[in-house]
Amino acid sequence: MKEFLIEAFKIGRFTQRIIHPCSGKTIKAVALILGLSLQSCWWKPSPKPDPVFQITSTANIDYKPLQALLRNQEWKSADRETFQILLKISQREQEGWLSQADVEQLDCEDLHSLAKLWNYYSDHRFGFIRQQQIWESVGGVVGNYTPEIAEKFGDRVGWRRQGQWRTYEKLNFSKSAPEGHLPATTGNGVSGGVWNGVASITHRLKYCRIIDALRQKQWVEADWKTLEGLDPYREDTRRATASLLISEIPCSELQEIDRLWRKYSNNRFGFSIQKPLLKAAGNNQKELNWENYAQFEKKVGWSSLPYQENDYNGVDPLTIPLGHFPYRIGYSYETFGSGFNRTWRLSLNPDCGF
Repeated sequence: MKEFLIEAFKIGRFTQRIIHPCSGKTIKAVALILGLSLQSCWWKPSPKPDPVFQITSTANIDYKPLQALLRNQEWKSADRETFQILLKISQREQEGWLSQADVEQLDCEDLHSLAKLWNYYSDHRFGFIRQQQIWESVGGVVGNYTPEIAEKFGDRVGWRRQGQWRTYEKLNFSKSAPEGHLPATTGNGVSGGVWNGVASITHRLKYCRIIDALRQKQWVEADWKTLEGLDPYREDTRRATASLLISEIPCSELQEIDRLWRKYSNNRFGFSIQKPLLKAAGNNQKELNWENYAQFEKKVGWSSLPYQENDYNGVDPLTIPLGHFPYRIGYSYETFGSGFNRTWRLSLNPDCGF
């Protein structure tokens, strides 16, 4: 307040030099300046309180420095700190950049912690979560980098101007920057610190929980994580018990889930593995035949669930019926009681080829 009064006195003396001291204009001018000054003091945003969600790190990262930078809206420093954390997680601090293989190995919990912190302190404007949404909104598929989509993304988030990539130093490090503008050290075009930038980071973020379970042959866990990953396609995304709109799941989503299951099960599991079994039993998506569908369920081992499900974790996929997973997408809560839509396999979008 002392500094404010001193500044107001200086302003008053300045106005007296250009306006007659006894003029009503002088009083109005000083009052206006004082009002604007007080307004700027009163309306200065207070730091955002710490989030209620838990910040976890299996890589033993201290997130307090990053949290302080984000809380104080020191966006440029927060951006650089984020990249340093990713390098530390990957043990690539000497190299100073991340390859595609490095990104695919990023610790899942730490990546989600980074995403949640940016999302929270920027009010959903910045961070990997917002960048994923924008990447998909311009026609991109996470994990699939193309120069055309990268340019569209760059135009949308302000990394490009008049058809040219902007240098890192010329980016906008304020909250008024376009949505998805930050972090930029992990993007392509303006940085080069991460191979394939947003496409690879957001893919790891989106699918890491499924992938990590599949790598460890935790098939049942991966099945549940597959269902969780489809939450954005629920009738009401605020409720976990809302109906899953199975027929509206995009083909790109189903194709990536199928690819991951086939990759880690040596082509034992996946929608494309289930398809010939479904067809061989005489099933048709246009018309349900319970007898034919029951034959398919028996073939893939769904008839005996849930009694054997605990036996399926950590075992060779050859010991599990062909096409058994994914299975729990059926928990769409469209039915009363069990909440399981038994014939969900016939509800996938037929244009997706499954």
